[in-house]
Amino acid sequence: MKFFLSLLLILSFSTAIAANKFIKGRGQFVSTEDDSHGFVTKQLTHEAFRDIISKELKNVGLNPELFWQKVDEELEQRYAEIDKSLRTKYKMDDNPSSAQVRAYRRVLRYRKLKLRRTYGKISNVVTRYVVNKVSRSQKDPNYRYIKMEGEVNRVALNKLYYKFVRGKKSSEYGSIFLDVDFVLDNVSYSELNIENENDFEDVVIKSWLDWFSKNKPANIANIEVLTEDNEAKLVEYMKLPSETMLMNIPENFVNSLLLKVEVQISKVKFDKELNRYDFKYEGSAFLKDLQTNLNITTYSLASENKSYLVTENINLANILANHVYKLALGSFPEMVSSIKSLTPITSIQRVSVENYSNMGTLQRLLKQLKEKGIKYSLQTEIDNISRNRAEFVLYFDGETQELKGLFSDLNAAKNDLSFELIDRENVLGIKFNQAQVIENL
Repeated sequence: MKFFLSLLLILSFSTAIAANKFIKGRGQFVSTEDDSHGFVTKQLTHEAFRDIISKELKNVGLNPELFWQKVDEELEQRYAEIDKSLRTKYKMDDNPSSAQVRAYRRVLRYRKLKLRRTYGKISNVVTRYVVNKVSRSQKDPNYRYIKMEGEVNRVALNKLYYKFVRGKKSSEYGSIFLDVDFVLDNVSYSELNIENENDFEDVVIKSWLDWFSKNKPANIANIEVLTEDNEAKLVEYMKLPSETMLMNIPENFVNSLLLKVEVQISKVKFDKELNRYDFKYEGSAFLKDLQTNLNITTYSLASENKSYLVTENINLANILANHVYKLALGSFPEMVSSIKSLTPITSIQRVSVENYSNMGTLQRLLKQLKEKGIKYSLQTEIDNISRNRAEFVLYFDGETQELKGLFSDLNAAKNDLSFELIDRENVLGIKFNQAQVIENL
């Protein structure tokens, strides 16, 4: 009997969308005598909006610190343009009078604050809000405070987040390539009355594609099955050294991910008299950044045991396919959350380490690098390791010079790590000093 899977059964699965709730926010602003009441109110409201937006970014698993860092970086560039224009207008480089200096400072402050409030239409993601309290400091009336509750449009916030975090060059992340392996243990497709295994596999994969198409995050433009041609290209690309990958990305893998899923269906027992099957379902999955070959996260699909009493009107293949579909679907929302949290990688740097005394020293170094490199979305991966030498790879959003500054700051800090930074061509080197080696023995 040829196998046909009922799409009605497959697509009947639905997910509930939780309604957004009001979030409490606070803001503060230092006013001057020149500020109107309306100007002060707008600034206070914006500062509270920033607080609400930060909390909502955390709620949906995104990085508020990175978001505001990217926003503030763009603002600093605009501030410099405003400053340059005003310095010319008020002749600040030509012996300005006291009145000119006061006017320059007043207008510069006003324009910077107005730009901060309106830039990128950030406040528009707060769709509704209620002001609970506006107050000022008893010691200094210029210090103003506001408390409010607001509701955020998550769809708009998601688009805004990636607009700033990924920049204009990669506003859309790209594609997810889905690669699936089905493994049958102690059972064959023919035993399930499936003449062609593709009838089983293709319809399950299609239903997963449909789910992702409806639920994919805004930073994903497309999801498709990894074809044999693309797989061959990917194998060749992954042979490149990590630090050269970003310069040699195949066009169809730019800003893209690989989602690898493996599902195993095992026949545990068959009772011939009752015509009852006992099956075990298990599986795993992982997400990989195709540009860097960096593993993002792994998933273990919930293992389940199921028994089926097969009668004349029951299609065992349909039952198994529906269960496989839902088995992986239980982890898909978590995968979407991981994809939303992705931060851009624009540079890869290999680092060699010498004279480290033990793994603890190396792990502390990597931990501190990751903590201090949060504004660069820095990620670390040990590549190879031997008795006194190791190599690790750093993935980050920034320039090599900024990374060198990060190492210098880390070395200058008062901690138990002391090393010499060796700047070689294409490879940075770290050599722990002798005192460090002796101390850790």
